[in-house]
Amino acid sequence: MPRPNSYNMDTVYSLIFLAIFVGLWFFNSKVIIQRMIEPIRQWPYTKFEKCNPTLGTINGIGFSLCGGWGRYDPGTNSSAYYHFFSFIIPLIPLGCYRATQIGESGNSTEYQIFGHDKWKFWEVIAVYISSISWVGGFFSFIFFVFSLFD
Repeated sequence: MPRPNSYNMDTVYSLIFLAIFVGLWFFNSKVIIQRMIEPIRQWPYTKFEKCNPTLGTINGIGFSLCGGWGRYDPGTNSSAYYHFFSFIIPLIPLGCYRATQIGESGNSTEYQIFGHDKWKFWEVIAVYISSISWVGGFFSFIFFVFSLFD
């Protein structure tokens, strides 16, 4: 037997959290990524220190590149990506690299890495906000669906 008023409050709470995470994603994409991250670097760009970071995940645990929204370099046709230790979502930033995504097949993404790049605080924050908003929105939606059938 359903609890009185619990059906309505669970649904309301899940919709409120879903709205919060959608708003967080919108703020991240419109304000942080478009206004606070330097969109284009002027040519000639700085020289890169060559490197070969360890990449790869097993069941979502491992090292991956995240970002690639800003600081486009027309000379190398590349963007800045951050190297994260991930457990499904990015957890610990390890470095910033200038890279171009050159291929994608199934669960694999291939990058051409040119070298190290400078860290930008707002880019790291944008990666975290993007991850949190997607994961939080997903779980809020699942909670909303379950609250309809409770």
